[in-house]
Amino acid sequence: MACVKRSGLEKRHDQAGARFDSIRKRLHERIGICPKEEFLMLNDDLERASKVLDAARAALDQHIRQHCCLTHETAGDAAENT
Repeated sequence: MACVKRSGLEKRHDQAGARFDSIRKRLHERIGICPKEEFLMLNDDLERASKVLDAARAALDQHIRQHCCLTHETAGDAAENT
């Protein structure tokens, strides 16, 4: 049985990661061709996205540690599968 809380935290982490990757790609594509103001704006966006991703990762890691949620299976399901 899947842990609903972990699933939500994973979704939030995945979304934050996708946003970070998108901004990083855009910044990489625009380096050397964009005005300084655009570069600074993209760099600030990347910094904020990095902080959101770090927070999402920390929340997921904390949940996993607190609830021993290492997989999407319950402890009983994991024992049956071994």
